[in-house]
Amino acid sequence: MPDRPVTGEFTGLDNLARAFAKVAEDDPGHPALIVDGVKLCYGRLLEQVRRVGAGVSALRSDGKPPRVALSLGNRPELPVLFLGTVAAGGVVGLLDPKWSAGQAAAALETLRPDLHLTAEAAAAWIAAQPAGWSIPTVDPKTPFLVGFTSGTTGRPKAFIRNQGSWLATLEASRVEFGIGPSDTVLVPGPLVHGLGLYGLVEGLSAGATVWVQPKFDAADAAARLEESDITTLVLVPTMLVGILDAAERDGRRFPLLKRVVCSGAKLAPAVHERLTVLCPEAAILEYYGASELSFVSLRSSHEGAPADSVGRPFHGVELSLRDDDGNPVEQGRPGTVWVRSGMLSDGYLGTADSAGFRESDGWGTVGDYGWIDAKGWLRLVGRAGDMVITGGLNVYPAEVEASLRAHPAVAEAVVFALPDPYWGDTVSAVVWWRGAQRASLADLRSWCHQRLEGYKAPRRVFAAADMPLTGSGKIARADVRDRAIAGRLETLE
Repeated sequence: MPDRPVTGEFTGLDNLARAFAKVAEDDPGHPALIVDGVKLCYGRLLEQVRRVGAGVSALRSDGKPPRVALSLGNRPELPVLFLGTVAAGGVVGLLDPKWSAGQAAAALETLRPDLHLTAEAAAAWIAAQPAGWSIPTVDPKTPFLVGFTSGTTGRPKAFIRNQGSWLATLEASRVEFGIGPSDTVLVPGPLVHGLGLYGLVEGLSAGATVWVQPKFDAADAAARLEESDITTLVLVPTMLVGILDAAERDGRRFPLLKRVVCSGAKLAPAVHERLTVLCPEAAILEYYGASELSFVSLRSSHEGAPADSVGRPFHGVELSLRDDDGNPVEQGRPGTVWVRSGMLSDGYLGTADSAGFRESDGWGTVGDYGWIDAKGWLRLVGRAGDMVITGGLNVYPAEVEASLRAHPAVAEAVVFALPDPYWGDTVSAVVWWRGAQRASLADLRSWCHQRLEGYKAPRRVFAAADMPLTGSGKIARADVRDRAIAGRLETLE
């Protein structure tokens, strides 16, 4: 793999944990972390991190990075163990406590940890480690994180990040998001997933106070946003909608909120409108990325990006749209999105299926398709494996979903293929209604016809009452399609 240069305020550091440690040494009394009623100032957090670093450093004597598996959930010990392992030059594997026994076993088999800590053992292990350890210099190419993302086989796929890649990511998000010591960051989602984990580390590296919910609670989050000095919210769209629903139901407003950082799926236009009512001063920072790529593009509410775009390239990112042979496509034509930056992953640990991250000459892709308009705004149209081929024509679900979400009655939509004896595949969709509003199949098809080519309008539409979610809070798309096939959803006429 070719070297990727790292430069800047964070990328000049010799240890990913050094940014947090420097804040702690300069202002040890500043509030750092609030998790499940436990409050830690930066000085106390650094003390515990050093204990963990001492313990992790002693796990191996052969010079190889120690591997630590954590099965904790959103507990106060997780940030301590994560930062301490990283500070020691070790590798953290985060296991989701919600996984089945088979999924957890597969992840442990891939990771092969030197230490595996659960919620029952974590606090005692930290307390047993010696104090006084100092954070060493670590090569930026040293791996520090094994994250798990679902593969096509259902077996967790383990991607690897090195310290330099996250130092470059911290530098990029500092430029784009501007989080600092005066901020309080609310992370309502699970720390075992990339968005929540990065929000935690980003906040602590910037000297902010980070408030983590032990378990997502929309009503509690809405209350804290109104009653506390929270300035920054980091979450996925489904959680944001839940918080907005709770706030509107209870008559709450968020006057101190300065920024909403959201990723995982595009926000519907109606969500943007609701946010401008509840927190008119807040910047809506919606970014597109992937666990293997980190940040790719940013759509900021302050920059006038088209509603159906995912914005312009993130700071430090170059984009290239290519055809199946790897050649650049003409502007305005769809192609595979390739990314070059200092933030790319190191690929996968162990055996992975052929789908997912690929790298060539310093450029990486996860197979997403998109196009760039004349002003440089990137639009996604889907992923190669998600494409619907109907009557011999290609339809990418993302553009149909964006059209449906723009309908006043639709809060959310998922588009997929269902087999059809005439068309081969038929464009099909599941929608979730906004409040008491409803629409017919003819209404939705007409709406899409006005915005898309006629063959892209869904021929079959189902309505769902509840929304199945993955552990990270994203819509469980395969589950939604299975429900439609099984006849468990209302069919629109």
